[in-house]
Amino acid sequence: MSSEIENLLQSVKNGETLSFEAIYRLYLPLIESTASTFCKRFSLSETDIDDLRQEAAIALYNAVFSYSPERNVTFGRYAKVCIQNRIISYIRYFHESFEMASPEELDLYMDEIDPGTPEQLIIDKESLCNLNRKIEGSLTDFEKSVFALYVGNMSYADMAKALSKPTKSIDNAIHRIKAKLRKLL
Repeated sequence: MSSEIENLLQSVKNGETLSFEAIYRLYLPLIESTASTFCKRFSLSETDIDDLRQEAAIALYNAVFSYSPERNVTFGRYAKVCIQNRIISYIRYFHESFEMASPEELDLYMDEIDPGTPEQLIIDKESLCNLNRKIEGSLTDFEKSVFALYVGNMSYADMAKALSKPTKSIDNAIHRIKAKLRKLL
C-alpha cells in the first residue's frame, strides 16, 4: 500500500476527519463508477443512484476502520469489495419486489473487472506500488541497478559497461533477480 494511503488511513483511525475527506476524494471515482454501474445494470432510478452513492461512502468509511494490511490485499481492492457488498445488500433489501437479477447474478457482477474503470486504475496503482516495494526489498543495490537497466531493454554488454562490471556478473545478477521475482509472484 502506498505510504500516502497508509498515512491517511492511520490519520482517520486517529480521528482526523480531514483525512477521510482526502480518502473520499481519492476513491470518489470508484464510488461514482460502482453506483452508476449498478443503477444501469438493474434499471434503477436517478433517486436510487444518490442512495447508492451514500451507501458506498458509508462502506468506504467502514472499510477504513476494518482494513488490515495483514490480509495481503490492497486497500483499494478491499474498499471496492466492501462498497459492492453494501450496494448489493441495499439493492436486495430495498428492491425485493423489483424484478431483477438473481442473487447469483449479483454475486457474479463482483467478479467482473473492467481494466479501464477508475476503480481498477486505483487498484492497479496500489498493486504496482506494493509490487515495487517487494521488489525493492528483495534486491541488493547492484541487482536494483541491473534490474532498472534490464527493464529498459539494455543489452548485457551495455549494462556491463554502464556499471563497470564484467558481463558474467550482469548475467548472474539477472538470474538471481529472476529467481527472486518468481518467489515474489
